[in-house]
Amino acid sequence: MNFSKREELMQCLPPAADILAVVPVTGAHGANDTVIYPVAGGRFSLAAAAEYVLSCLAAREDKDLRLIRYNAGRQIARRRSIPLPIRLGCVLMPVMVRPVDGRRGTLGYINVSRDHVIAPAADRGADILLLSGAVVHSLWEAPTVQKIFHAANSIHLKMLVTERRGLSAAEARVCAAGGAR
Repeated sequence: MNFSKREELMQCLPPAADILAVVPVTGAHGANDTVIYPVAGGRFSLAAAAEYVLSCLAAREDKDLRLIRYNAGRQIARRRSIPLPIRLGCVLMPVMVRPVDGRRGTLGYINVSRDHVIAPAADRGADILLLSGAVVHSLWEAPTVQKIFHAANSIHLKMLVTERRGLSAAEARVCAAGGAR
C-alpha cells in the first residue's frame, strides 16, 4: 500500500492533546524540518515544514488550518500571533524560535493546555520550560510571550466552557427523558 507523504505524516504524529510543542528547525542540507515534543518526553523530528505539520494535525481533527486561524483571530481581534485551537486539550500559541531567513518558518507553537514555565532568557528572549523538561528558546521577550499566552489561554478556557455547556445540556436532556418514563 503506497501512502502519500501527507498520509505518512498524519500516521506518525501523536494525538493532538499529547503534543507539548511544534518547533521548526533547519535540517540536513538546509531543509525545513520540524521537531515535535510529546508529553511522554524526548523529541522526534519530521522532514516537513512546521506549517505543513500543523495542517496535517488540523486535518486529522477534520479542520482546516486557515479557518482555525481566521476564527481564532476574530475571537481575540488580532491579525498576527494568533493561537491555534486545534481541539480541546491542544491550543497552540505561536512563539518566534528562529530569525527570519528567506522562506523558512520562524514560528514554533507551544500547547497552552499543558503546564509550562515562561522565564526571561540569559541573553535575549525567553525560555519556555515544557512539562517534559525540554526548553524551547523564544526570540521574543518574556512579556510578549506572556501576553500571547494569556490570549491563547482565554481561547482554551472558552473552549472548555463551551464543551461544559454542551455536556450540561445533554445531561439535562437525558435526565428529562429518564424522568418522563
